[in-house]
Amino acid sequence: MAVVHSHSPSVIPFGVTRTKLRPIYHMGSFLYSGAPVFEIRNETPDSDLLIRDNRLGKALAGTLGKCNCVLMRGHVMTVIGDSVPEAVFRAIYTEMNARLHSRRRSSKARSSSSATRRAGARWRRTAARWSDPGSCGRGA
Repeated sequence: MAVVHSHSPSVIPFGVTRTKLRPIYHMGSFLYSGAPVFEIRNETPDSDLLIRDNRLGKALAGTLGKCNCVLMRGHVMTVIGDSVPEAVFRAIYTEMNARLHSRRRSSKARSSSSATRRAGARWRRTAARWSDPGSCGRGA
């Protein structure tokens, strides 16, 4: 077994918000088992967010459970694999998946508002064509 602990910037928001980190492309498929969030304050209220002893390590492992990735609130993530290459692969593609996930969410918000504007403009053009009795809906 191998473990990688990472401070990947794109992963941080998923540990501090209610947005779940889900696989959005095939390279992130190992995230299908989930990416639970470890809240160290439940174990040690005055924590510096570091796993400093066996008790905290066991609590982190308990949150990981049967998953391949555990997010650490305010501290990012830890992934596991059967080998060092597999754990490194998972660390890299957790970051990539999080980056794509964030882009998807922001582009979805932009595209839905622009799609709404485009649909409204199409409706206005169509309504204008049909309201002109000489056009038969074909436009000018």
